[in-house]
Amino acid sequence: MKKIGYILLREYLTRVRKKSFLLLTLLLPVLIGLFMVAMIVIATQAQEELRIAVKDESGLFEDKFRGLDQGEKLRFEYLTNNPQPLDTILQHYESAGYDGVLYIPAIDLDRPLGFTYYASSEIGLVTEERIEKAISEEIRKRVLERENYNTDIIDKLDKNIDITKVINNEKQDGSAELAAGFGYACGLLIYLFLIVYGAMVMKSVTEEKTNRIVEVLVTTVKPYELMIGKILGIGAVGLTQFVLWGALTMAVQTFIGILLGDQLAAVQTMQAGNGMADASKSTQIIADISTAFQALDLPRILFSFVFYFIFGYIFYASQFAAIGAAMTDDSDAQSFTFPITIPIIISIVLMSVTLEQPFSAAAYWGSMLPFSSPIIMITRIPFQVPWWEQIVSMLILLVSALAMVYVAAKIYRVGILVQGKKITFKEITKWIFYK
Repeated sequence: MKKIGYILLREYLTRVRKKSFLLLTLLLPVLIGLFMVAMIVIATQAQEELRIAVKDESGLFEDKFRGLDQGEKLRFEYLTNNPQPLDTILQHYESAGYDGVLYIPAIDLDRPLGFTYYASSEIGLVTEERIEKAISEEIRKRVLERENYNTDIIDKLDKNIDITKVINNEKQDGSAELAAGFGYACGLLIYLFLIVYGAMVMKSVTEEKTNRIVEVLVTTVKPYELMIGKILGIGAVGLTQFVLWGALTMAVQTFIGILLGDQLAAVQTMQAGNGMADASKSTQIIADISTAFQALDLPRILFSFVFYFIFGYIFYASQFAAIGAAMTDDSDAQSFTFPITIPIIISIVLMSVTLEQPFSAAAYWGSMLPFSSPIIMITRIPFQVPWWEQIVSMLILLVSALAMVYVAAKIYRVGILVQGKKITFKEITKWIFYK
């Protein structure tokens, strides 16, 4: 056990001291924080400060744009009492303190054409959408009135419906979309970890075998101890990276909350006040992020993530280590690693099905089989999977991981010393039963 500890420590320190590890670990949370700051600033501070004159020759939109005013940021002022023609207004609007002129001609409701915005600079996308929406709604209302429809009743019918979910006599809060997004993120992280760090284990084994370093190591360390130490050491690197990412991300978010608390409150107020109906897309994203975690069982998700992270890695890393020991040249890599990577790729495909139907038969069995459970079960957990299903899945993965370590160690002890010989899957199978 002491020798395994030495090997683990060597593999761990060799990798965490690399500049690439430090840069990636430190920069990612900072970049996420900068992205959030940028989104908050865009949502709350980057609005245009515009004063727009409205020349309405149709008479249909009188006072329609007053409801679009946003404090001092965006104001619409009607030129109802201004008899001057449009050409004259366009010559003097800037000297009058306006940033632009919105011209509405005398229109035919069946063919509403000719709306024009005059300015010296391009109008923003959000402001343009608000103006177009206001005009469209007013034309719709006028047409309905002309056809003798009661517009008040139609407005009452035009409502967004929210469904309250009661599962097993318990009211469920939160959004299925947010749960799906969170589950997808967790599943994708484990997928990347299995691929990246599993391949790292295989590369480390093959390098030592090619350089004949392993022949020296096995004189003092048993092959089994060498394999376990290598797997645990590289796994500890990955776990350290994720723990640091989590801690740094929380620290960055706390700092952002202190620094931009007023802006975040403004975003949440906007969401509560108007249902985000007229807010920009960036504001909607920030509001969703600020409320995403409230309905999630974060302690359970965190515990589950760490468990499936560790034992899913052990299950696959032991296979990569065994294949790395059996390889005699790089040309064998594709044929040997293909059977290992296929279940991981299938799990990613199955994950999309799981997000749509988290309690389907495919999702259930995918979360039980050890080849796919590290990805599929962590994807399902935000949807409040019954505890008994998760416990059964964890026990199957735990036993399977230990069994895979045993099988991989049998292959590793023989394959690590084989040089210059073409290895087949049939021969690898024989190694498993050597005594």
